[in-house]
Parts: sequence; C-alpha cells; structure tokens
Amino acid sequence: MPREAKLFASSSGSVVRGYLKFRANITPRWIRNARTSRKRVEPEIVRSLRMLGDLKKNRPRARSAIEHAGKALRAVLNRWEIAYNKENFYRGLPRCGGQSPAGR
Repeated sequence: MPREAKLFASSSGSVVRGYLKFRANITPRWIRNARTSRKRVEPEIVRSLRMLGDLKKNRPRARSAIEHAGKALRAVLNRWEIAYNKENFYRGLPRCGGQSPAGR
C-alpha cells in the first residue's frame, strides 16, 4: 500500500516550510509521481468541459443539468489544481535547498 504524502499537507503547500521540515534529498520519483497524478486528471477535465459545452449547446434550458455539470467541472478542476500545486511544491524543494533541479 502506498504511503500518504503528508509533507505537502503538513507544510500547508509552502516550499520554505517543507524545506525546513524535510532537509533530505527529494527524489525525482516524487516529482514524477506528482506529475502523473496531475496528468491522470486531465482527460476527466476534457470530458467535463465537453459535457458542459454539449449541454449548453443542445439543451440550453436544462438549467439543473447545466448547474450540475458546472459543479462537477469545478470539482475536477479543484483536484487538478491541488495536484498542480503539489507538483510545483516538490519541484521547488530541491531548488530551495540549493540543489540542482531533480528530475531534469
């Protein structure tokens, strides 16, 4: 079973706080894992955007369905944004410590 990523949550997404709590090397795998988790959400964003666009185009008076699709899209975008912030957090930790950027 994979470990829960607690460093991002415990440092409130701040690279500096994360660096002060964890001074070891950040492995490129952490950055890669954060990137893949973000990229995994992107097809779902496309599906939600298409569904919302199709609803607005084909059923413009279906307000309830359009609102529901909009809320679903916002939820997916929030998940993507959290994953994006985590990726940048793990990418910024080595740079904060003066190391060369890991994973590149």
